[in-house]
Amino acid sequence: MGVSLLLLALSAVLWFPANGAHNQEEKLIGWQGEQASPYSKDSGNGGYGASLYSANTTVRPGWIQTISWKPRAFVYHNFLSDQEARHIIDLAHAQMKRSTVVGNKNEGVVDEIRTSYGTFLRRNQDPVIAAIEQRLAIWTQLPPSYQEDMQVLRYGPTNKYGAHMDGLERVATVLMYLVEPDFGGETAFLSSEWSHPELAARADREGNFSECARGHVAYRPKRGDALMFFDTKPDYMNGDGHSMHTGCPVVAGVKWNAVKWIHGVPFREDEYQRALKEPFQPLPDPGVCANLHEMCDTWAKSGECTHNPGYMKGGNVGQGSCRLACKDCEACEEGDRECYKRNRESGGFLIFNEAELKGL
Repeated sequence: MGVSLLLLALSAVLWFPANGAHNQEEKLIGWQGEQASPYSKDSGNGGYGASLYSANTTVRPGWIQTISWKPRAFVYHNFLSDQEARHIIDLAHAQMKRSTVVGNKNEGVVDEIRTSYGTFLRRNQDPVIAAIEQRLAIWTQLPPSYQEDMQVLRYGPTNKYGAHMDGLERVATVLMYLVEPDFGGETAFLSSEWSHPELAARADREGNFSECARGHVAYRPKRGDALMFFDTKPDYMNGDGHSMHTGCPVVAGVKWNAVKWIHGVPFREDEYQRALKEPFQPLPDPGVCANLHEMCDTWAKSGECTHNPGYMKGGNVGQGSCRLACKDCEACEEGDRECYKRNRESGGFLIFNEAELKGL
């Protein structure tokens, strides 16, 4: 029996039909666990309105389960549809780079504690992302403006995120699983207690966890599920030591997930308001060697490729704006996929493998 079925059988849950008969008078869509619909009420076909527009057409029941009170941790089963999971990956994969951690100067640095690839999707980037953010707001009871941008992560075999606390004034973390590994890759809490003793006993007997997760409250990734845990105590002021967690190494297969960190106050409110008003402008494919600013040649001649390499050629957090002028990539013939691949590799970007998405 899988861990998700185990938890279903043993824990008290709230059962909410995802696609059943809905009360047309209900104002707060999502309080019963419903998933967003691509239809509007005005269409007359029982949808939820454009504000929660979503790519979600997968019919799977959504239900919420408490797995721990130390830390406060909950699983929303089938939070995302298959279409939504695939959409997030499609938006993110071209810009995935080696993940970083916060260094001494509050800057992103590469560290062996975290060996995944990742990138960020802007809040309100498109209607599907906006719908997911609204659904998160309903579940967490914290507005979308309190959320950070969505981080998308890919963990291959042996990739992990060592023990850490999310901190940085965050009050809650939500992990949404997009692709589940064959084994390993659990999210495990290192100082924790299951919400019921039978959960711990059954988890030990079933042996579905990797060595990293055994003996802890842990959740084995399942596509579409979301794990929410609180980084603070109920006063929202003091950190909860029980929230110390690790992303266990992937033993077999790959894991993709999307992370939302949530604050107790608006997060970069000016950026959020701008995102509501300005259409998102995606970056070009990093496989195409290009200058992204008209001044690139001038800057390169003045030595900026050496003096300002992060902006000119790219760093750990993104794409360089003047790679062509800095001769940091190869000019390709249109459609030359091998040339594009070489440019992605030289820029530190993930080489995307469609086959690992397993039917998404």
